[in-house]
Amino acid sequence: MTPVLTIGLPFYNNRSTLELALKSIFAQTYQDWELILLDDGSTDGSSALAAAINDPRVRLVADGTNKGLIYRLNQIAQLAEGKYLARMDADDLMDPERLEKQVSYLLTHPDVDLVDTGTWSIDEEGKPRGKRGLEPINTNPEHILRHAMLLHASVVGKRSWFLNNPYNKDFIRAEDYELWCRTYAHSKFARIAEPLYIVREGKVNVKNYAKSSATIRKIFRQYGPAVLSPTALQLELLKSRLKVLLYNTFSLINKHDYLSRKRNQPLTAAEQAMVNQIMEKINSVRLIMNIQ
Repeated sequence: MTPVLTIGLPFYNNRSTLELALKSIFAQTYQDWELILLDDGSTDGSSALAAAINDPRVRLVADGTNKGLIYRLNQIAQLAEGKYLARMDADDLMDPERLEKQVSYLLTHPDVDLVDTGTWSIDEEGKPRGKRGLEPINTNPEHILRHAMLLHASVVGKRSWFLNNPYNKDFIRAEDYELWCRTYAHSKFARIAEPLYIVREGKVNVKNYAKSSATIRKIFRQYGPAVLSPTALQLELLKSRLKVLLYNTFSLINKHDYLSRKRNQPLTAAEQAMVNQIMEKINSVRLIMNIQ
């Protein structure tokens, strides 16, 4: 039978984190899904791990080429069979109730195109670091331009919406940012203000941050003139360049990680314990693997 939900998980050399990501999928209280695993030309054995999963709901797409995340994201929508499509990154995890709550929301709010959630932040070793994305979505056009509107990897939405609004290959490393700026005026987005997604955040790669910032400046140049004054637009472009300079400066003393942590709210002792319990529950899942 056709599943209600398709989970799309692209990966590239994520052998060290993919197993735990998969466990978090199989730990879900909601089970009417198919999982499409898209290998973007991995060379570290992560494709072999994905191929060994023994479950008829799981499909592996491995063409041996590295085509990039944007290509794979659009490919997921084309291959999906579910009415709804869930995003996930291969180094992250999901709260066991994530999919149940998001699918339930979409079923009871048929006018909504996409719904995201808040997130817990963990470090590379899986230790709790913070939380964010719990405030209501701000639909002011200037705010949308200045901030990433949705937590991309936590989004669940209508497959038809993704097919009608593909990611633009010209905005590498900020494809979600551009997508929200392009679509918010004719779409309806919502948020479940709970941390139902778990994002793994290590040290910031300053070179990649600079590349992302360059793409964001491109987004400002394209969409900024419609919502900002010329002076305000130039100020935003200047602020972007200054932030890159700040990250480069902090990286010289190995303190650039401090800047990325500032976007998270601190956790109480009870919240840290909650995250640790979720991690333990996910870790306890046993994946059914094909015998080699």
